[in-house]
Amino acid sequence: MEDDHDYLGGDQPKPGRAGVEESQARAGVEEPGCLGLSRENQPDRNQSRRSCPRCLSSARLCKLAMGVPRTIVLFLFGAVFCLTESQAQQCYSFQHIYFGPFDLSAVKFRNISCPHGCSEAVLSLDTGYRATVTVVQKGCWTGPPTGQMLSDDRALPPDYSVVRGCKTDLCNADLMTHDTIPNLSPAPSPPTLSGMECYACLGIHPEDCTPEKSRRVQCHQDQSVCFQGNGQMTVGNFSVPVYIRTCHRPSCTIKGTSSPWTNIDLQGSCCEGQLCNRDSVTQSFTTASAAATPSQAPHSMALLLMVPLLAGTLGGPLLPSS
Repeated sequence: MEDDHDYLGGDQPKPGRAGVEESQARAGVEEPGCLGLSRENQPDRNQSRRSCPRCLSSARLCKLAMGVPRTIVLFLFGAVFCLTESQAQQCYSFQHIYFGPFDLSAVKFRNISCPHGCSEAVLSLDTGYRATVTVVQKGCWTGPPTGQMLSDDRALPPDYSVVRGCKTDLCNADLMTHDTIPNLSPAPSPPTLSGMECYACLGIHPEDCTPEKSRRVQCHQDQSVCFQGNGQMTVGNFSVPVYIRTCHRPSCTIKGTSSPWTNIDLQGSCCEGQLCNRDSVTQSFTTASAAATPSQAPHSMALLLMVPLLAGTLGGPLLPSS
């Protein structure tokens, strides 16, 4: 039975290192030596392999080689992540619609992280008779780095747009009060009237601008027709609908200010006669500008303005500044 047990592969005593070496020697197999040493400089077979400082097993060498690239990748990832974080700016975030003068001096803004710098913008639309809608926005700089502002100083209703960019932490805090934009309802000079009376109103809902809620105003000398219309005020991805009635010039040019970052887009029509602008302001207007008489006056050519970089003054830049 003992022989059967040996044949079936029972527990056998394992040969020691001396036995293995003797077997390898008989078979003509040489034990691997120290890596990096010539054959004649290999340590004595009876010498401990630990005494060879450059003698590493293949498995250990492979692990070391694989560990180096992994470490480098982790290091590079951390460096890129830290660099990205260090380049981002902290910016104020704010968005609101005002129906009169605005003052942000007491507002506590939320802070956000922005990869391309900060921005602030103000869009204001006015009847010219002391009724206004103003959109104020602060946040991250988005859109193209440079651009052009399209405007027409003969267009009515009066509007104004300013966009400012900057690239230091919490730098978008210059446009803080209504005093930073022009007065869009100046008194006529000379102080004479045209004799025309029109409804005047401005709001973001149709019910804000019904004839019953509108003021009756005496039009300035150069404004002898009435206007009614609707449109959108847009800054970035934020858009506000507007509905308006007011006085206008006979040319009825209504093209608002626009840029790659902002747009005041109005459609409407003009009419002749006292208080004639009492129709619905929600109707679709087929043309951007309709004349008061059968012979429609041509649109004025838009004045192309290259807006300079901001130097911390009104008329601010359309380019982030350092």
